Amino acid sequence: MKKIMLLSMILLVTITLSACGSDEYSDRIEIEFWHQSPVGSDSYSGLRRIIREFNESQDEYVVRGTGINFWDYWDRVNIAIASNNAPDLGYHTLDNVILRAENQALYNISDLIEADIEAGVETLDPTVFLENQLEFATYDGDLYALPFSATTRMLFYNLDLFEAAGLSEDDVPTTWDELYEVAKQLDKVDGNTIEVLGFDPSFGEGTYHQYLWTDGLDFFDEDLNPTLNTERHLEILEWMYDFNEEYPRSALDAFGEANQMLGINPFAAGRVAMMVASDGLYETLRPLGDNINYGVTHIPLPDEDGVRVNWGSGFSIEMYDNGDEDKKAGTWAFLKYLLDYDTQVELADTMGWLMSHIPAMEAYAEGNEILEAFVNELEYAVDKVYVPYAPNWHATDWDQFFTEGLSGAISAEEVLTRARNLYIEKQENYERSN
Repeated sequence: MKKIMLLSMILLVTITLSACGSDEYSDRIEIEFWHQSPVGSDSYSGLRRIIREFNESQDEYVVRGTGINFWDYWDRVNIAIASNNAPDLGYHTLDNVILRAENQALYNISDLIEADIEAGVETLDPTVFLENQLEFATYDGDLYALPFSATTRMLFYNLDLFEAAGLSEDDVPTTWDELYEVAKQLDKVDGNTIEVLGFDPSFGEGTYHQYLWTDGLDFFDEDLNPTLNTERHLEILEWMYDFNEEYPRSALDAFGEANQMLGINPFAAGRVAMMVASDGLYETLRPLGDNINYGVTHIPLPDEDGVRVNWGSGFSIEMYDNGDEDKKAGTWAFLKYLLDYDTQVELADTMGWLMSHIPAMEAYAEGNEILEAFVNELEYAVDKVYVPYAPNWHATDWDQFFTEGLSGAISAEEVLTRARNLYIEKQENYERSN
């Protein structure tokens, strides 16, 4: 009998608590928002607070956030979009907004801004975002997404290692020749063991397409036909492969494996003196405080006439067209809230990302020399071109050949030939079926 009474009490309490939780916003229109801050992540509580602040700021909508880890997120959201089961709002990659706009998966943001203006309602000011990011969010003359984050890449340099090698901040390289000269002074080798590597073009977030851009080249021409067939394309790839040619490949591989075993970034560990990386590395280094003395500068150029540019790779934030006008209005209200000046500052602090609202980021970075440099470098950030017949041209398509060349299994010339042939084959198959 006591067991029955106890179970009844537990059931009653459970029902009561459930009712209290569900009734709080039961009369509101629910907006589903997918993000990358799951329970247990550093940004979970901060983003939850921002969502709660929006819910408490009005009485018509309630946002329900679903946090999904970074690696699972992309499959989940792409499957949801393809099956017409997308959330009302979510992140995606800015460089291929056009794909989802073409497939009519997104609401037209320009129409929503225009409707606000006609109704005399406060709306978004697109001029606070980078023009380059807005271009990637535009399809057929209209915005179909908005920039959410603003990633950029720079050269990190360890000033303690510079000082140990008799160098100073005045010696920080700005060209490839200077980069090589300084890197060789920073190398530390004990017998066949590399203890410190001055620089390697393939370490961190250094990419072949990014180095091509600094020389005015790319993987594709203006008509999206594959290139990779000039002598200069070959010279740049060989420069990447041969930068540390004085060391056996086995020694370089062992050095890389040792870094992986340490489980921390090789720059943070003081094992790489200079490395190309995004503002994400700043977040990694921040807890170290004064234990690491470093600076950042723009990615070195081939020569003084090189193009100052870096790979932006920002996120978009997108409203998925689920055909519900009430949800559409609420999603738009929440999107505007997320892109508001004050919320963008709060998001930068919460997420550890540079956000898309440039005036907000300028204020956020003020007084922080590293962050100020990153915000200033956003002016030179561009994203990779979307190629419909080879959407993964910079990743799996390219990496399979690049990695073979890096290991010495095939020559740089063979890498370019195989990659170009793959792109041509993909282009021909795409044109036949479209």
